[in-house]
Amino acid sequence: MRTDAELKADVMERLDAIPAVNASDIEVDVDAGVVTLSGNVDTRQTRFQVERTARRVPGIRSLAVSLKPNQMAGKKHHH
Repeated sequence: MRTDAELKADVMERLDAIPAVNASDIEVDVDAGVVTLSGNVDTRQTRFQVERTARRVPGIRSLAVSLKPNQMAGKKHHH
């Protein structure tokens, strides 16, 4: 059984590998193997890709996705 911290690290690493995703726009929470993704993505297609990628992580019990398509997301933020 993998720990929540291991699952979170795995999910975040996989999301970071998606070119259209700015990982800082997505919050990953894991509680007892249940992964919750929240935040913003640039399009519905990206949201689907994020969801599909997260589901591939071995050891997660279920996935809750509350990502909103937002044209501002996915752009690299300059501060």
